[in-house]
Amino acid sequence: MASTKRLLPLDGIKVIEMAGLAPAPFAGMVLADFGASVIRIDKFTLKTNMDILSRNKRSISINLKSPIGTSILKRLICYDTDILIEPFRPGVMEKLGLGPDILCNLNEKLIYVRLTGFGQEGKFSNIAGHDINYLAVSGILSLLGRKNENPMFPLNILADFAGGGLISVLGILLALIERLKSGKGQVIDVAMVDGVKYLSTYPYLMKLTNQMWTKPRGENILDGGAHFYEVYKTKDNKFMAVGAIEPQFYAELLKRLNLDANLLPFQLDSSKWNNMKQLFTNIFKTKTQEEWTQIFYKSDACVTPVYELNYKIPEPTPKLLRTSGKLINNIKYFLKPGEHSREILKEYGYSENEIKEFQLKILLMD
Repeated sequence: MASTKRLLPLDGIKVIEMAGLAPAPFAGMVLADFGASVIRIDKFTLKTNMDILSRNKRSISINLKSPIGTSILKRLICYDTDILIEPFRPGVMEKLGLGPDILCNLNEKLIYVRLTGFGQEGKFSNIAGHDINYLAVSGILSLLGRKNENPMFPLNILADFAGGGLISVLGILLALIERLKSGKGQVIDVAMVDGVKYLSTYPYLMKLTNQMWTKPRGENILDGGAHFYEVYKTKDNKFMAVGAIEPQFYAELLKRLNLDANLLPFQLDSSKWNNMKQLFTNIFKTKTQEEWTQIFYKSDACVTPVYELNYKIPEPTPKLLRTSGKLINNIKYFLKPGEHSREILKEYGYSENEIKEFQLKILLMD
């Protein structure tokens, strides 16, 4: 009788994730959510790992400064690993004898992902950085913020997770498809600076073609300059988001605010935007968020309440209706380093005596 178990899109794909900060764990988590088997390689000296993106993964702790430790990792990779994700500065893996020139020769089907902030080359490549730095170097930070104020950075979602982690997943999926044709893996170079630039193709082109971004920061339609693309405080000190860009949506907005369009300036007359902002500010203060939500309910005014972040863990997305991702119910927020060392080594053919010898030589934690 045929099995009725639902297969996930990445079932059978095996991933080695070198432990790191947010972008690499996020990439590994996405792959695991959709069925991949993900093993996190933790630092041997690490007692705890505060990575909270560890669901559906297993962990092994190996001393990679030992030749035997690196040989263990090579065995894991050469045995049947499809993907290796490493988030270190350029040259670190080479110093460990684990660079792509070695590992890809040992496993020609290996997809080797190099995830960095600034890339493998260039004047910033060997320095530390975070999301704010990658946004800064990409040029995108210069577009974010209010008029006459310093550029304002968002949460570390844009460069770290979108430009880094998610772009890595995209590269992996492309490489898996290409491998079906060539039978070979490849090295994927993901720089978060490049990733966030790619994600920002639209504003780049709008600015280059002198369309929507023709004025300084905070004076354009989509960066807080326009009254019809703004956040307004309500009577109960909550907020409503307004995004009525198109004329028909703007007309609906004015209607719901009980304003006569014939008595107001033309929507795109930027010289009147500040006055209109003040008008909208005063109007939105007259009702609570819930009252405004009801007023704009089922309308095309593009006005929505600004809700607080809830505490339900986001589901894997996109939702593939036949083979969607999985979200385990009893999620452990923290995966203990080396929690599955013994289990994993046995899977890869190591005997109980060999495992005990590794522990005696302080090569792995369990």
